[in-house]
Amino acid sequence: MNAQSNHPINDTTDPQFLGPEAGQQAGGKAVGNARDVQAHELGDMRTILHIALTQPGVMNQAYRAFHNYSIGNQLLAALQLLDKGLPLAPIASFNAWREKGRFVKKGEKAISLFMPISVKRRADKDAPADSAEAGEGGTFSMFMLRPNWFSLNQTEGDAFAAETITPAWDAVTAMAALDIVEEPCEHLQGNHLGYARARSIGLNPLNPLKHKTRFHEMAHVVLGHTAVADMHDDEALTRQIEEAEAEGVAYLLCALLDLPGQAESRFYIQGWLQGGTLPEKSAKRIFGAADRIMKAGQPVQH
Repeated sequence: MNAQSNHPINDTTDPQFLGPEAGQQAGGKAVGNARDVQAHELGDMRTILHIALTQPGVMNQAYRAFHNYSIGNQLLAALQLLDKGLPLAPIASFNAWREKGRFVKKGEKAISLFMPISVKRRADKDAPADSAEAGEGGTFSMFMLRPNWFSLNQTEGDAFAAETITPAWDAVTAMAALDIVEEPCEHLQGNHLGYARARSIGLNPLNPLKHKTRFHEMAHVVLGHTAVADMHDDEALTRQIEEAEAEGVAYLLCALLDLPGQAESRFYIQGWLQGGTLPEKSAKRIFGAADRIMKAGQPVQH
């Protein structure tokens, strides 16, 4: 990565951190804190990412409470419970709580999470009658918000012991699962912290935050950036979005695992987005890649 001093440092609580639309509620009100956000009504991953970037402590707490869910849903659940004034506690569907001997209290409203929905594809009416496009459209999956989950604190009944999870991640396990090789760094200049090319990454041994750079370079590979061209992070890159995506992944993983380097990540992202906007598609890609890397590095249970 480029040395952090090469990038301008801005106030990371700025509601325009990810662009003029991010950090705004549907009515145009700027996001101040998690309890002000109706992110579940927006379904906007940029807004959810904005909260993750400006309130890093939420990520680690959300993982401990909702580790069985995707990272995006973990944060989304946390924001909604905080908005309701509830602590972060296990969540389950109405029927799942019943199976555990607990029942949703009268008047409680469910929180919404993203879940895959099968949608029927429309046939192309303009296609020739004998073509495949003219026949049945088939189905495809898309993720949509559905209000199906309730917190432990919204239920009553049999005693329930919540499982305590401490975030853990192993680099060797993750890289093996993702088919990424960490090779000896070919460039040892002090301002060259790492690189990614094809399915290999290299880290400068003098790098004070090697774990963060490893996440960043792995993200370049997982996001498909290195399938186009080798990436050397000491170059004056014109691919601002790619760099912001990779560092967004690094930030989420550092925040989730409560590792150093979170402030440096925020500054780095802001430097690359200076004057630009992070697309919603990129926010979704960031969460998706972070999820893949995190799950790939889970220690093997014996």
